[in-house]
Amino acid sequence: LQPANARSVHQGQSFWSDLMDKQAFSKALTIVDDPLIARGLGSRHYDGEGISARRLPIVENGVVRNLYVDTYYGRKAGMQPTTGSASNRVIGLGKHSRDGLLGQVGEGVYVTSWLGGNADRTTGDFSLGLRGHMIENGQIGRPVGEMNVTGNLRDLFNRLELVGNDVYPYSTTLSPSLVFADVDFSGA
Repeated sequence: LQPANARSVHQGQSFWSDLMDKQAFSKALTIVDDPLIARGLGSRHYDGEGISARRLPIVENGVVRNLYVDTYYGRKAGMQPTTGSASNRVIGLGKHSRDGLLGQVGEGVYVTSWLGGNADRTTGDFSLGLRGHMIENGQIGRPVGEMNVTGNLRDLFNRLELVGNDVYPYSTTLSPSLVFADVDFSGA
């Protein structure tokens, strides 16, 4: 979430620059930074500047609510400091099981791992390698590898249609399965 950093926004190096309190993403997207999760890999009582840890809504139903604001850029930009860095980034859970999501997708690509890539925080353009499986008739199908996905992060998160109720807990980004429409893939 580097684009959600006040430094990046203040320096004009973020595609989030004009998004505060605006409907910037799909209403299905909620992101909270929660440093107070018991045994969370990014949990803490204070950040690196001594700011007390608290739950910080970043995006609520697609609306940008807060940025990561350290004390320096808080003073410089006239903003209240929130925290200087991310802790546990939590994407809000949806109602669907993984199998339920697969059934609703019908045909598509099920991503199981990312193989590296890059993203431009100023424009939001990205290109990532991936590994996964084809989704065929709502079921996991043949494996795919050496495949790429490209696009723009703002566009991508506006194409978020469904959110799962499953979550992978062994990361500082706690994300359920997400279903996006009309994503550009190449390779396989």
